[in-house]
Amino acid sequence: MGEIGKVPAKLNGQDLNIQNREKIRVTGVNDIIGFDETFVDIDTELGKMLIRGEGLKIARLSLEQHELVVNGYIYSCEYEDTVKAKKGIVGRIFR
Repeated sequence: MGEIGKVPAKLNGQDLNIQNREKIRVTGVNDIIGFDETFVDIDTELGKMLIRGEGLKIARLSLEQHELVVNGYIYSCEYEDTVKAKKGIVGRIFR
C-alpha cells in the first residue's frame, strides 16, 4: 500500500481552478459518479472528489482529455481520503 501524500508515478497530475466561485475546471477526471444542482461527485486520478454548490451545471465534460468544467455557485470542493475513510472510528480511537 502506498504512503499518504505520495502520488503514484502513473498519474498525469491534476489541476483545479475556481473562478470567482462561479466556475470550476478540473483536470485528471476519469468519470462522473453522480450529480444534480447541489453536487457533482467525480472520480479523479487523485481519488474521489465532491463539488458542492447551488445551481451547478456541467458546462463541459471530456473524458478523452480528462477535463470537467462546472458552472454555478461553488460552496466547496473536497477529496475523499479513502485511507482515512477505511479506518473509520476504530482508526481514529487508536491513532
